[in-house]
Amino acid sequence: MELNSDVHEHNTQRKMDIQVQSYKTDLYKQSVINMVTKLYNKMPGYVKETDNYKAFKKELKWFLVYHACYSVEEFVSL
Repeated sequence: MELNSDVHEHNTQRKMDIQVQSYKTDLYKQSVINMVTKLYNKMPGYVKETDNYKAFKKELKWFLVYHACYSVEEFVSL
């Protein structure tokens, strides 16, 4: 998996997003890796830019507790 910052040198707002792979089949479109990539990219930057796994878990937990999403569709619409 590549981050957008690995693909080009521009300092963009979405530099910490995972590069979404193109797909030709509906099977890949509905795959776990594709859905996780999309959900990760929807998280706010301060969660993705944490330095280590423990800090990432803590920030993600507080983000999810604060926003209390009850479905994937609700999370994606934030």
